[in-house]
Amino acid sequence: MLAGIRMGAALLVAAGALTAYPLSAQEPNGTELTGLEAEVGVLDHLRVRLTGADRFTSTADFGAFETSSHQPGGRLRIDVPVASDALLRLVANGHALLYDVDGSTSAFLPGDRFGDFYAWNITLRGAYLLDESITLFSEDERWGMLIQGGAAAAWEDGSDMGDGVRGMGSFAVGYRLGERLELIAGVSVRSRLAGGGVSIRPLVEFDWQINQAWRLRSLGLGLQLERILNDDLTVFARVRLEGSSYRLADRGGEVGKGIFRSRQLPAGLGIRWRISPSWRVRLMAGAVAYHQLRIKDDDRDTVESETASSPQAFVSLRVDFRP
Repeated sequence: MLAGIRMGAALLVAAGALTAYPLSAQEPNGTELTGLEAEVGVLDHLRVRLTGADRFTSTADFGAFETSSHQPGGRLRIDVPVASDALLRLVANGHALLYDVDGSTSAFLPGDRFGDFYAWNITLRGAYLLDESITLFSEDERWGMLIQGGAAAAWEDGSDMGDGVRGMGSFAVGYRLGERLELIAGVSVRSRLAGGGVSIRPLVEFDWQINQAWRLRSLGLGLQLERILNDDLTVFARVRLEGSSYRLADRGGEVGKGIFRSRQLPAGLGIRWRISPSWRVRLMAGAVAYHQLRIKDDDRDTVESETASSPQAFVSLRVDFRP
């Protein structure tokens, strides 16, 4: 029973890391609140987790203009064990992307500044553990299934939030080998912000407990290597390609109610500290090695694209409360 509960939690976490908006900067369209962490506890009762996060990024030089930003966010997560082999998880995320802009930005800045950007998403996930008699490679393996559905919105201040709403869903198969290795593979589907149609992407995640001291796991299009110092303290190194898109306020001309897209490649070092059974803190610092801003029109054609000329420093803070 306990193994089944842990497997279900692992499946939920893996799918969530790929499909949820990040809290702080792509852990999140994800910022990490940047990423979901695997829960290995025993779920025999309803469990709630509250998270707050922020990420500050130093000045990025895009030639004609410069930007700095911070991205505060929050999350509510509720886990409900519905049976010894099944779990439900409700997740609600929200974040704001707030820029400070200096200079002329043409399509990016028809007035004197960017608008502020906002996003939320709500998903319901269900994980089901298959019977332990179903094995292919080892007696220690377990298989499971996961299905997820939800809605999300991402929009610029001054636009209609309804223009930035889209639906999403995913289906995946999970595989666990003992207590060391977890794999998940499936497909993720979501509607597009503009232009109609849907986006279909593969969903692949892994979590490898190398030994008692080292852990390696995927985070969407990225990796995190962890060194477990003791039960309360872990240090880690992370690199992850992050992307977020927002529906724009009407700019007229060829842009209209287009799309603003940010892509970043942050890499850094961090520490995760369990202060008490209820409180956890994570601090991370590093550099954004690649930072691109892009404006697309209503047909999703690129109107303008700018890339930062040099890396930017960033620092992020995340606090978890588990009552």
